[in-house]
Amino acid sequence: MLERELIQSTGFSNVIENGVVTGFQFKLRMPSYRGMAASLIDGVAVHVPDSGVDVAADVPLWTLQGQTRTLAQLQSSDDLRWQLEEAAVVTVPHPGGLTPGVHHLAVELKLRMSYIPIEHQPTTYRVERKVTIVK
Repeated sequence: MLERELIQSTGFSNVIENGVVTGFQFKLRMPSYRGMAASLIDGVAVHVPDSGVDVAADVPLWTLQGQTRTLAQLQSSDDLRWQLEEAAVVTVPHPGGLTPGVHHLAVELKLRMSYIPIEHQPTTYRVERKVTIVK
């Protein structure tokens, strides 16, 4: 079950590939009252001030419906959706990952809504949360 908070409390961890820590990931809940086409995602900027992480909205990778894609790939897709009941996994490349302990995670998520006039786009969600890396 998803939590009310946009940044979910579970799923915050370092990413290990072939024994090397290559970044970290966290889960985001769909902020709208319904799912949306992945092509309407305008990115998520990620900030972890205590670790010097400050990445632009087009840097993180997105995993939706078991498929991991870049922002450009999401925006050109016509077959992928961010479902209301599914948390997106956002992966931030950051060699060495984050140190174990509590971190302040801030995100700026930008989404376009198909039913909102273009002059009022994108909708921006700015949220922050304390999260913990166990190892």
